[in-house]
Amino acid sequence: MSLQQMRDVSAAVLTSMTEEECADWYRKRGTHVIRHRDRYWKETIRGFYQPLHWLARLSVQEANSPTPLSWGFQTTLSEVDAIAANASMPIHWLPNLENYDFQSMTSNRRNQLRKCYKRVNIVHLDKPTLLQQQGYEVFMSALKRTAYRQIPAKKDYLRGLAGRTNPERRLILAGVNGEQLLGYITGHAVNSTAYIDEVIIASEALSTNIGTGLLFEFAQVCRRSGLIRELVNGLHSREDENLCVFKEGMGFQVKHIPAKVQMNPIIEQFIQWRYPHKYYRLVGRQLPSHQIFTSTQNTNSK
Repeated sequence: MSLQQMRDVSAAVLTSMTEEECADWYRKRGTHVIRHRDRYWKETIRGFYQPLHWLARLSVQEANSPTPLSWGFQTTLSEVDAIAANASMPIHWLPNLENYDFQSMTSNRRNQLRKCYKRVNIVHLDKPTLLQQQGYEVFMSALKRTAYRQIPAKKDYLRGLAGRTNPERRLILAGVNGEQLLGYITGHAVNSTAYIDEVIIASEALSTNIGTGLLFEFAQVCRRSGLIRELVNGLHSREDENLCVFKEGMGFQVKHIPAKVQMNPIIEQFIQWRYPHKYYRLVGRQLPSHQIFTSTQNTNSK
């Protein structure tokens, strides 16, 4: 493994994109992006749309379906238009990022971070070489443990690296022990918001507390940027108590961002019945389901 592909994490930088730059980045990765009222949307699942920038906080005028072919959409709303919200987006959110440091964590997480630094070297990857060489095995180990999604073929994983490892658009930090890759974290930033995209850790490396080290160092890169004001660590996974406890110990809070949601009522009822936790992540704190559809119809008819 060449040291040329690794950089000191203290010198790592996460460059924020504009929404337009983010849209161009997604297009180059093969994502179909729709521009609607000067905001950019993507199809997250077939027929359902969200802005590329989750916390774009659209105005009421901007917050409507980007295409007549959709069965639904979800978007956050601006503070001014929060009164029009019929739902919320529940996220793991780091408050007071500019002052986030060692003392921001619980004592348990601080102890884990000390242990991590003794066993793991956190580095910045500005080239995909290490992930091309060892990333798939780590990725496969993590997915076997979490069952988060199906394990892709190695050729598909390697193909995906080409679009995901752009140092001008995405930050990648890795945890290594000697020449062995133990895990990695990736993320990007749009305007003043940073998003953690993936935290991938080999099962055999969990005892090193690498997850604590990767997350802490990622937040430090964001803090040093001077431009990033908030850090989002995924949607609230209320069904995974251990994960929620871990994130809380790292200083992340569950925050409900005012949102507007529109769904076909039949599909909505099915999701609510079959996938209650996914439904929660779509609507968060919401009005009764019939009001979600009715209020949206009233808005669209004006």
